[in-house]
This record gives sequence, C-alpha cells and structure tokens, in this order.
Amino acid sequence: MNSELEKFEKIKASGDLPSPRGVALTIMRLTSRDDVGFIDIERAIKSDPAFVGRLLKTANIAARERGRPVVSVPDAIKVLGITVVRNLALGFSLVSGYRVGACPNFDYGAFWSRAIVTALAMQAILRQTRQASPDEAFCCGLLADIGRLAFATVHATEYSRLLESLDLPPTAGDDAERMILAREAERFALNHDELTVAMLADWGFPQTLIEPIRFRHRPESASFAADSRSEHLLAALRLADGIAGLCLAAPSDRAPAMARLTGRSIALRIDLDMLEGMVDAIVRDWHDWAPMLSLDSPPVLPSFGAMLAEKDVVSEPPAAEASAAQAPLRVLVAAADATLRASLERLLIESGEQVFVVGDGEAALERALDVQPQVLIADWQLPVIDGLRLTRILRNTRLGRGMYVLIVTAPVEEERFVEVFDAGADDYLVHPINERAFLARLRAGARVVGLHEEVRRDHEELQHFAAELAVSNRRLHEASVTDALTGFHNRRYAMERLESDWAASTRSARPLSCMMIDLDDFKGINDRFGHAIGDKALVAIAGVLRNALRSNDTICRVGGDEFLVISPDSDATAIAACARRLMVAVAALKIDSGRGIVPCSVSIGVATRGETMSDTAALVKAADDDMYRAKPGGRRPADLPYA
Repeated sequence: MNSELEKFEKIKASGDLPSPRGVALTIMRLTSRDDVGFIDIERAIKSDPAFVGRLLKTANIAARERGRPVVSVPDAIKVLGITVVRNLALGFSLVSGYRVGACPNFDYGAFWSRAIVTALAMQAILRQTRQASPDEAFCCGLLADIGRLAFATVHATEYSRLLESLDLPPTAGDDAERMILAREAERFALNHDELTVAMLADWGFPQTLIEPIRFRHRPESASFAADSRSEHLLAALRLADGIAGLCLAAPSDRAPAMARLTGRSIALRIDLDMLEGMVDAIVRDWHDWAPMLSLDSPPVLPSFGAMLAEKDVVSEPPAAEASAAQAPLRVLVAAADATLRASLERLLIESGEQVFVVGDGEAALERALDVQPQVLIADWQLPVIDGLRLTRILRNTRLGRGMYVLIVTAPVEEERFVEVFDAGADDYLVHPINERAFLARLRAGARVVGLHEEVRRDHEELQHFAAELAVSNRRLHEASVTDALTGFHNRRYAMERLESDWAASTRSARPLSCMMIDLDDFKGINDRFGHAIGDKALVAIAGVLRNALRSNDTICRVGGDEFLVISPDSDATAIAACARRLMVAVAALKIDSGRGIVPCSVSIGVATRGETMSDTAALVKAADDDMYRAKPGGRRPADLPYA
C-alpha cells in the first residue's frame, strides 16, 4: 500500500492529474474549513447556474419518496448533505473540464457516458439494498474509472499506444480488463483501479466506499468478510459495471452482457423483475442527464424485458419441446481444479449430455443464467463464490429452485456433509470421483429433472390460462369504467379516482381542484341537427379537453353532456385560468353539420378543496353549483368573474 502511495505521489507531482476547477474548487476549499456555513456554500453554488441545475436534478432524484420537488439550493443541500454536494461538484467539474483531451485512442465521450450510467446504477442499487448512501454511491460510480482518465491526461501519448496495441471494445469483460490492468502496471507501475483508489482517497472520499474499486475486476483477490458492507459494495459496483456494459453494448454483444448482468444481480438478491424496473429507470435517467452534462445522446435501447427475451431466444436449448428423459441433460460443471473439470466433462460427454464448464463461482452464476442448466456440479472449494454459497444463491431464484445440484468435496467427517444439504444441494460426490457412483447419481438427477419438467409444463399451461383470464378481466374492467364515445373514463371511475387524489392531497397538503363542464344547449343541438351531429360535437369537445389539459389531470364523462376534470396540484387561480382557456378553445370550434356550423359553448364550474369541505362529495357539489350558476346560456370567456 505504501509503495502505491509513493507511485501516486510521483504522478501527482507532475501537476497534470485531472483536478477540480471553478466552483468545484471553491466548494472543496470551503468544506475543508471548520468555520464554513451553509450560506457560504450556497453562494458558491449559485455562481455556477449549470451546477445549480445538476444539483437540483440529483436532489430531486434523492427526494422522490418525499413527494415534494426540491426547487432551491438550500433545500438541495439539506437533502443531500454537504459531503455529497462537495463530491458532486468535484465529479461534474471533471466531466465539464475533461470532455476532450490529447490521448487519440481514448474515447472521452464513451468514458463519460459509461461513468454517468455507472453512477446512476450505483445510486439505484444502493437505494434498493440500503447498504450505503445512494447519493455518495452516485459520486463514487461517476468517478470509479477516473484512473483511466488520469493516465490519458498525464501519459497521453504512451497510454494511446497501449490502448491501440490492445484494441479492446469499450464493453469488454473481466478478462480484457485484467489484461489492461496488467499492461498498465507494467508500463506505469500502477493500474487504473489502484490509481482511482488513490485519487479518490486524496480527494477525501470515504475509504469504505472506494476500497471495493481496487478489486472490481478481480473479486477473487478481495479478502472482505462474508456478507460485510465492503463485500456488498463490491458486488454493487460489479453490478453497476454490468448495467453500464449492457447499456453501451452493440446489439450483437447484448447476450453476453446480459448474462454478466443477471449473474451479478442474483448475488445481491435482486430478482429479474426488480432488475428490469431498475435498468429501465436508469436508461430514462441517462437520457435526462446526458444533455445536462453535454454528453453524446444515448442510443435508443429496447426495454430490459425485450433484451432479456432476445437473450433467451439466442440461448434457448435445442429441442425444448422434447421430454427431459429423451433430451440430453444440460449440465454445468464448476470446478477450479483443471483435472477434475476434464474428468467430469469426459464422463458427461460420454453419457451424451450437453456440458458447460467454468472455473469459479461468479462465472458459474453468469453461465447458469445464460444456459439454464438442469444439473449443476459444483466444487465446494470454488474461488470467488464457493460451491455452498453458489447453491444458496441459486436456490433463491426461480431458475435455481428446479436445478439438481451435486457438490464435489474431498473426504470429510460425516457431520460436514450436513452443511451440503443445508445449503440446498441434492447430493454430493467425493473426490476423487468414482465413475459408477457418479453415473448412478446422474441417472437419479435425470429422473428428478424429468419430474420437474412435467411440473413446469403443467404450471406453464396453468399460467397461460391465468394470463388469458387476467387479460379478459382487465378488458372487462376497462370497458366498465370507459365511455365508448369519447374514450374518457366514466362516473364510476371518476369517483374512485377523486377519492384517491383526495387522500394524496390530505397526505401532502397539496391543493386539489376540479371542474364541472357542461355543453350548452345540447338538447337543442340534437333536436336541430340530429343525434349524430350531437355525438360529433361531444367528440370534438373531448378532443379540446384532451389537448388543453395536463397529463396528470383526469377527464371523465359523467353524464350525457357533462365532463368532470380532476386537477391535482392546482389552486383556485390555476383552475380558473384553465377554465378560461377551455372556454376559448371550445368557442373556436367549427363543426360542420352539412346544414350549417354548429354553435358550441360550455359552462364551467370550478372548485378548490377548502378547509370546510369534509369529503369529495362536497368538492364536486361546489363545482356543480358553480356550473349551474353559469347557466342559462353558458358564460363567455369575458364574462368569467375570475378571468
């Protein structure tokens, strides 16, 4: 460790290392003082409007669960804390100051795109697992590869030659990363992970957050205690790397990227449904952040579910419709010992099985999700993730619950075998392998797999029927609450939605308003022009409402010619202004009946929730009464008392 610090100090002494500038430098200097106050930091932040926007964006992501937007710098500092604000200023300063550089073969745009996706992924993962502050994790994710940028800045020409000689894709896996790390260490006496750790420590990042970066591409070298915070953060960083790799991968590279990603998520007990929502949200946030940081526009990606389906199509085993008894078993062998792997692979191939072989526990996880084996043969002493822990992790997944698991172990006391079964294994093998005993256990496994396959097919058939029934039920429900003519929801839905918005208004103390809208002289239109033209007028007015109102307003047809609009977060002034806009828009309608233009106007009553209102009925009645006061003939825009 001391030698690393000495090497870092030599690089630092060159004066060319990436460093904060402008407002970030000011904030870092202020926060290093004991007598600094909020007002000083606030004043420094406000001197950089671009940083203000990025800070508010981060604070609003952090405060999503509060339900109230963060709109001021003081509120943002309170939500995030001074330490996070300081680190954000540092990170965003580096993004702005090092978008281009003198290293020809270093892709600066791809570097920062990967950095922001990694940051968003770390934030999302830690918000889910709650092992550290999500906002601190965002900062660490943003700068987790800063050592690469440092080499490209300090040794631009030499680093460019190194990258050119390797010619690796930006989404390369661990093997390629290890190759880069080795070449960097040969040339510069430090690799970029070690340099990143030294730089973040020098900038004052917490050691517990940055130490896992050292082992992100070689987790087998980490000596963190099992289930410790450091081990968890290392797994989170590797999952964030996997998410970034998937987002930046070419379509042809998504299958292996997906396998790496899903394997790492299981180690954190994040199932596929949770992962799907997480990745889709990260991609959406990426599209928001990229223009804010002046980065390249992100590619248009399919949803995570679509990418997962593509992977499953590619990796689906052949002859899936054949029974387990007839088709070869898909067997995954995970063993560190090359002799043991070769022996098991030979026996399985001679038995006609489909065999996949890996050398460590993490690779076994990734491969298991890729090929979906029916039988797993795992060495107890696997590196990275041992055989028993691998079994426990897989048993917590839908895929692993139906897998037949054999643990290979050296001869041990009988009591130790209890651990094998407690971990969820079905049987064990003693090394060196007895071929006859192994084949007998394999046949037993095949019978169990066959039974699982029958149960699975029955379950899938039931699921298919249940899904069809659920779709039918949803359609029936939608039909029961939807007006066929306008496509708006009906009175039944309106009352349910109003109750929900009333409860939300009570919790958040936010305003809630509504409008009752009535088409004037609708009976006269029907009598004069016919019901078909009356329907045409209703559809035209529905179009005006749909185009003029906000996406979070709810529009319902509650009577023949009456509409109710529920408007959360609108006070009396806002709802009155909205009513005026609607009346102007409706009055401008030109509906040709074939016998002349149909005159259209509406009367609108508005009401805002007040202290004297006890329930939703009182709110609707207030709007209804206001509408009837507007009759007869309907109010014109200029006649509105609140115009």
